Amino acid sequence: MNFHLVVLKPFGTFKRGDLITDAATVLKVLGGGNAASVVRVLAKGA
Repeated sequence: MNFHLVVLKPFGTFKRGDLITDAATVLKVLGGGNAASVVRVLAKGA
C-alpha cells in the first residue's frame, strides 16, 4: 500500500495525529464509518 492514514478526529483507540500504517487497519478504517475522520498521506518511499 503506498499510503497511510493520519487521524483528524479521534475514534476508537486512535487520537488526533496518530499515523495508521497497518494495511489491514487502513482498509478497515476506509471501509467503515470513520473514513471521514482520517486523511491519506503518501508512505515514505512510495
